Amino acid sequence: MDTQVLAAMAKWPNVPAVFGWLRLDGRGQWWIRDERLSHEGMVAFFNRNYSRDAQGRYYVQNGPQKVFVSLDAAPLVARLVDGAWQTLPCDDDVQARAAFMTPEGQLFIEIAGELAVVDDRDLAAVAAAGLAEWDGDTARLPATLQLDSHPLPLSLHTLPALWQRYGVVARPQA
Repeated sequence: MDTQVLAAMAKWPNVPAVFGWLRLDGRGQWWIRDERLSHEGMVAFFNRNYSRDAQGRYYVQNGPQKVFVSLDAAPLVARLVDGAWQTLPCDDDVQARAAFMTPEGQLFIEIAGELAVVDDRDLAAVAAAGLAEWDGDTARLPATLQLDSHPLPLSLHTLPALWQRYGVVARPQA
């Protein structure tokens, strides 16, 4: 977290939190109300000051104020870049541990104990590489997602079940 944010939190410890204004979409893009945030400096600030509380609610610490985030899919978004997973908004480069698919065809992975949705722009490449033999029937989902030399256990779950499994509050309320 930024030092000026930490200083503001210490100076004004009792600022009320904000709910219902900020959203993270399935491509790792920030939305304020119904407008996508495109200011690079603000996006970078939000990414650096993004965190999770003990209740599983994700937020951006904006000075002394927590701005809770509604999640379209997951708290992180995974992109496959040169054979390695990178996550937004945190820009981690870490190894995935498991993969999950929803009945609707959304693909999720676990990275560093957190749930990440695979960016839909990468689904075709991930499926071609890791699910080449699969016919698309979720009733016959393969047991692994085979990517390079690191196969991931793959299982079928609903999105609410994944949120519960990872303790994610996707729509935080006051």
